Order: sequence, then C-alpha cells, then structure tokens
Amino acid sequence: MTNQTTSPQDASALDHEFRMTHTFHLQVGANQPAAGQLESALKSANARVDKWLILRRGGCYEHNITVGGIGEASARTLRKALASLNSEIKVHVEHMLHFDNARTAA
Repeated sequence: MTNQTTSPQDASALDHEFRMTHTFHLQVGANQPAAGQLESALKSANARVDKWLILRRGGCYEHNITVGGIGEASARTLRKALASLNSEIKVHVEHMLHFDNARTAA
C-alpha cells in the first residue's frame, strides 16, 4: 500500500490550473426576511458572489448562491454562519473544482 501526498509545490501548481467555487443551496421560509442577512454574511466572509439565483417554491424561497475567492474551510464556516442566521434556514454547500483554461494558457 502506498501513501500519496501532495507537496506544497504540487498544490501550488494545481492552483494555477484549477479554481474552486462553492454553491450554497438554502431554503428559507417565504415570510423570513433573509436576502439582506445572507448578503451581509457573504460580505463578512469576503466571498465573491459569482451567481445568485432565487426561486419561489410553495411557501419557501430557494437561494442558490455560487461564490468564489474562498477555500473549503472558509466555505464550511460560511455554511455554519448562514445556518445560524435563522433556525428555519436549511443550508447545503457544494464544493466544485473547475479546470481553468485561461490560467494554463498564460
């Protein structure tokens, strides 16, 4: 059995080829004022909002917020912060790694 580890130099090379985004899926009750609170939490985390989609389904709003500029640990911390805004908010986060052709061409 072999144990493969990534050296800091290898990780640095990956940073030039890939970028990470996180999509937060939230369900919020229709009578819960959440958009301002969500935006404030995102700004506090220094998260760059790439896309924010809001759908109304029945008695709730579904927010799908894709952010960049933060790592996995910060995304987990942000998920906890968003969930703590209101006991009725349900949050799921998706971590996505994207191959970035523009970075490798430079």
